[in-house]
Amino acid sequence: MIEITTLSELTIDGKLSLGPEASSKGLFDFYGDDLRTWFHAQRASNDAIMVGSGTVVADDPELTVRHASGPNPLRVIPSSSAKLPLDAKLLNDGLPTIVAVSRTAEHADVAALAAKRNVEVLACGERSVDLAALMDILEGRGVKTMIVEGGSRLLHSLHQLGLVNRIIIKHIPVITGSTQAPSYMYPNEPGGAFDLTRWRLVDCFSKSGVAVTIYESRTVRA
Repeated sequence: MIEITTLSELTIDGKLSLGPEASSKGLFDFYGDDLRTWFHAQRASNDAIMVGSGTVVADDPELTVRHASGPNPLRVIPSSSAKLPLDAKLLNDGLPTIVAVSRTAEHADVAALAAKRNVEVLACGERSVDLAALMDILEGRGVKTMIVEGGSRLLHSLHQLGLVNRIIIKHIPVITGSTQAPSYMYPNEPGGAFDLTRWRLVDCFSKSGVAVTIYESRTVRA
C-alpha cells in the first residue's frame, strides 16, 4: 500500500484558512523561510503529491519543490466532475500531472484536461473518484509514498477510508474567529462519524515560531 502523509496548516482555533473563501496561502505569511524550506523538503521526499479540486480552485497551487533541493513529486488531483480551471498553474507548466475523474464526468471537460501537455486523465469510480482504487493504480505504477496537502473534504475522505499513515500539522499561532472557515474535517461529509482512530506523537519541534507535530497511526475500533 502507498504510505500517505497529510500535511496541513491549522490555526489555534482549528481552521485550514483565515475565512470561508480565503486561500490557505494566507497562512504562509505567518511563518518564515526555515519552515518553508522544511516542508518543501517533505514534498521532495515523496513520490507523489495530492490536493483536491477545491484547493486547485481556491489556491491555484504549483505543488512543486521550490524552496529545497530535490525532485518534484507526481501531482495527483481527484476531481470527480473534471471541472478544473483550465488556466490553473499545474495544468500549464508541462510537469507530469494526473487528474482522476469519475466515469460520469462530461466528455468535453475530460477532453479539455487531456489536451494539456503532460496531463493524464484517469477514470476511477462511477459517480465520484474511488480513492482506494486510485491508490491501487498509483501503487501499480511505482508510487510508494504520497503527501497530501488537500482541504477538509479530501482529508475527511482519506481518513474515513483508513488510508492515512502519518499526519503533519503546522500549528499557525493565530485565531481566525471565523465559524465558517474550513476545519480539518469536512462537517457535511455523508456517512456520519467513522471508526475511532488513535495516533502516536512521534515528533514535535518549532520552526519560525510555528510548532510542528507529527503523528503516526495507531488505529482502534470504537
